[in-house]
Amino acid sequence: MHVVRGTTVSETVGLVVSGAGARGAYEAGAIASLLPHLPRSERPPILVGTSAGALNVVGLAAFAGDGYKSATHKIVSLWSTVGLDDVFGPVGTLVGTGLRYLGQAAGLDVTLPSLLDTERMRDLLTSLICWEDLHANIRSGAIGAVAVTATSVATRGTVVFVEKHPSVPLPDYDEQRNITYVETELSVEHVLASAAVPVLFRPVRVTEPAAWAGWYVDGGLQLNTPLKPALALGADTLGVVATQPRHWIEQPAADLAPGDDEPPDVFGAAALVLRAVLSDRMIEDLHQLEVRNDRLMSIRAAGVDSADVTSDREIEVRFAGPSLEQAYDLGRLAYDIYSEKGAGVGGLRHPWLSVLGRLVGGTREDHGDLLSFLLFDPDFTSAAAELGLAALHRLASREQAPRTSS
Repeated sequence: MHVVRGTTVSETVGLVVSGAGARGAYEAGAIASLLPHLPRSERPPILVGTSAGALNVVGLAAFAGDGYKSATHKIVSLWSTVGLDDVFGPVGTLVGTGLRYLGQAAGLDVTLPSLLDTERMRDLLTSLICWEDLHANIRSGAIGAVAVTATSVATRGTVVFVEKHPSVPLPDYDEQRNITYVETELSVEHVLASAAVPVLFRPVRVTEPAAWAGWYVDGGLQLNTPLKPALALGADTLGVVATQPRHWIEQPAADLAPGDDEPPDVFGAAALVLRAVLSDRMIEDLHQLEVRNDRLMSIRAAGVDSADVTSDREIEVRFAGPSLEQAYDLGRLAYDIYSEKGAGVGGLRHPWLSVLGRLVGGTREDHGDLLSFLLFDPDFTSAAAELGLAALHRLASREQAPRTSS
């Protein structure tokens, strides 16, 4: 894991988990490996997530009564058992979907809200997550707050739905980032809204709280790695989990170097946009925290004593995600599994996987990257979780030993 220099005076630990689709299985493994390396604090933790990250933090909070080691094991196990048919299916028939699209394009009185139907995901989350346990763990103070991000269709801003203990203040509106914090009792609809990828998945109507009822889509559109909400809720030590590296890729690997003959196709462009949405803001925010910590340490080292400096705090960050060398591992894994199970004769045994593979295309790397966000297949999610665990074990042994409680 990567550590941003900094110390804390009173540590409130915040766990921030990015949006990642089916890559959330990797994040579940990474969370299991990261938690022993976060400071142990008497203060209850703050858990914040987007999309698949929202599912991970909600699951962690619900299972926390059994201890975090058991909770992370349960999350990994859940990801390893979920299949495509448990998460989404086509909206009607493929022919019907195509006709609705053509009808809407022609100006007829028909609408196509999405390409895929995620209603079955609602049933899955209702059955797998004990929501009453989540509420009880927050009421008892075992968890300080759980927050889920979504994008409001009405305001185009980020709404952070927060269920919190009374000891945790609700942040004010963030005018700089257009982030609104809304206190509520979290439910399945908030997680579904956070994961409602536009075009692919239908927007989700959130009904509670009534003042913020309306249509919502994926929180990752503007805040895929919600660092700022975790800080606003009081965290001064952050554990950040993502499926993209925390540094810019300055030069592509030799086998990924672009050719000069052909421009990227539409799938290559889509993969580029996806990578940018997932990682660019996160990298910028983490860099700003590094700069901020260095500035504070320099000022204090110079002996400056002012209210502005002494009241401010350095933010320690521990990052759990792939290294630059591992940036394309999940995409390659997805491509290999699809090639084995969904292509050719294998498509006869796994027809839905075959259809999914045909929805996206491009080069091996672009195809694999796009597939890795939709490949809710136990073979992929189990292997992805192992990648999350293995990568972090190597980083932990090389960079920092686990902390122990005093």
